[in-house]
Amino acid sequence: MDQRCIRNFALIAHIDHGKSTLADRIMEICGAVSQNHQAQLLDNLELEREHGITIKLKAIRLNYTLDANSLGPQSSLDSTRTASFAYTLNLIDTPGHVDFSYEVSRSLASVEGAVLIVDATQGVQAQTIANFNLAKEADLMIIPVINKIDMPQAEIKKTQEELISLGFLEEEILKVSAKTGENVESVIKAIIDRIPAPNSWPEPGSRTVEKQAREPGSSSANTPGVKSGQHRENTPGVKKGTQALIFDSALDPYKGVVATVRLFDGEIKVGGQILFLATRTKAEVLQVGYLSPKPTYVEKLFCGEVGFLVTNLKDLSKVKVGDTISLSGTLNPKALPGYQEAKPVVFLSFYPTDPHQLLKLKDGLDKLKLNDSSLTYSSETSLTLGQGFRLGFLGLLHAQITQERLEREYDLDIIVTSPSVNFEVDGKIINKPSQFNPASKNVQEPYAKVVIYAPEKFYGQISNLIHERRGEILNFENIGKTLKIEVLMPLLDLLIGFYDQLKSATSGFASFDFEVTEYKDADLVKLDILVNHQPIEGLVQIVPRQKAETVGKSLVVKLKEAIPRQQIPVPIQAAIGGKIIARETVPSFRKDVTQKLYGGDVTRKMKLLEKQKKGKKRMRRFGQVDIPQEAFLAVLKL
Repeated sequence: MDQRCIRNFALIAHIDHGKSTLADRIMEICGAVSQNHQAQLLDNLELEREHGITIKLKAIRLNYTLDANSLGPQSSLDSTRTASFAYTLNLIDTPGHVDFSYEVSRSLASVEGAVLIVDATQGVQAQTIANFNLAKEADLMIIPVINKIDMPQAEIKKTQEELISLGFLEEEILKVSAKTGENVESVIKAIIDRIPAPNSWPEPGSRTVEKQAREPGSSSANTPGVKSGQHRENTPGVKKGTQALIFDSALDPYKGVVATVRLFDGEIKVGGQILFLATRTKAEVLQVGYLSPKPTYVEKLFCGEVGFLVTNLKDLSKVKVGDTISLSGTLNPKALPGYQEAKPVVFLSFYPTDPHQLLKLKDGLDKLKLNDSSLTYSSETSLTLGQGFRLGFLGLLHAQITQERLEREYDLDIIVTSPSVNFEVDGKIINKPSQFNPASKNVQEPYAKVVIYAPEKFYGQISNLIHERRGEILNFENIGKTLKIEVLMPLLDLLIGFYDQLKSATSGFASFDFEVTEYKDADLVKLDILVNHQPIEGLVQIVPRQKAETVGKSLVVKLKEAIPRQQIPVPIQAAIGGKIIARETVPSFRKDVTQKLYGGDVTRKMKLLEKQKKGKKRMRRFGQVDIPQEAFLAVLKL
């Protein structure tokens, strides 16, 4: 295949700005699917459809025949394209939620360009900026697209001004409706015209000349759309041996490990022997192909192409996302640079309600881990909950999706404990409340730099919420009618409940992005929860001393609503050390033991009531209270 006719690109945007819908329209125009296909075809996880979000990235190969004359006289392709040419487009649809930004970093390492989609009804949002910065850092050619222009509440001019403030030229910005298909074909033409053909792994700064064309005063500054083809040679790079980047992997129970790859040099063919550099594992290539969107099998994948490899490996742990594939026998094979694994920021414990399902839970985590490189876990034991696992996530949505996948795909019933973050206590990093020593003198907690985008009329509500969450406003500025607020906030306050409260305070219009930046001294205490006078390890939290009483009262109220009534009154207490700071009681059922009596023998009645009283006393002393999963989930909603 002629490399000059290949374009590799990613769709990036804030959550719910229309990436998957635009991908549908592009696939329709390219003839990969019919117009009556299922909406959001690439969102094939059941959870993706339920939550209305993209969780896993998708890589699809499309074919498009371009009439070069349709691009106009200023196109960079005019001098070399005078007739119709067939192009191969490798489309990667990525998640938009902040918790899945590591999926975006994977895809951007595999492409030369990105289509940045902005919802005309919402404008530039937090993840728009975050993804834009990721694409800039990866030296990608970025095509700005305003979507949903068909909506009555669309503010096209305002959104365009916000994109211009990011450094785009007005004539670069495309305006489309992914829902109706209006002007979507112009996006495909811009991808072919502006995004360079694949090369070898680019050296640092190799695309800088492309970006200089966008600067005011440069020779191409007034040219509609940045013409990367004028500034970069679209020819194969110097051969360095076969190099392929793995950006996704999965285990097919019938075939073996399947790796989704982008080839930067060389070729991989059926029957070839390959080497995974990180694990030094050798494997045979059983099948080679690509998704279009159904699997299509070929004999070879060439430099510049995106596709999948089916290997004879049965252990998915040998195939690491971000690893480099080389041919077995290559002298001094070199790994591709630039890939960084995500670090978890929030930690929870998962325990099976049935101890016999522990191995099943471990098997499920093993399989999820292998194509979710940001997930970390280790085994642990609790006195009250038994054996389970301590897991690290990128956010609470990431944790929720993982829990739901385990419960649905592996038929598990799981108890989830209170979330926590990394604390530095006397020079050691801990993330479990049971490891926290109240007598510690040097305690620090992580802080995050948070960037909030919201309509300016909500500044008062946002400011109050930031103050309640121990945050400090560093800076704010107006971008049109949108307010950008920079905040320094404890990560613990940010991750637990802040998202819901921010959405509530701004009628759903606000969005935010964050980055952990530093550790600062903190006055923290361990908040114990006792149910029927027994401490429940899964409900223990580390909280700021100044908020401990408020959190304790809120928690016992929520637990009272979640724990079902028993035959005895069930006290629920929040305690710091030996001091009870809050209490609620779940009332008992009333059983009328005198119901079957007849006549008026008061001594018989008193005897039965006394017997019932002694029985309940024994139950209070020895009885176990079943705590449902809803009680543990109540902690996540504070």
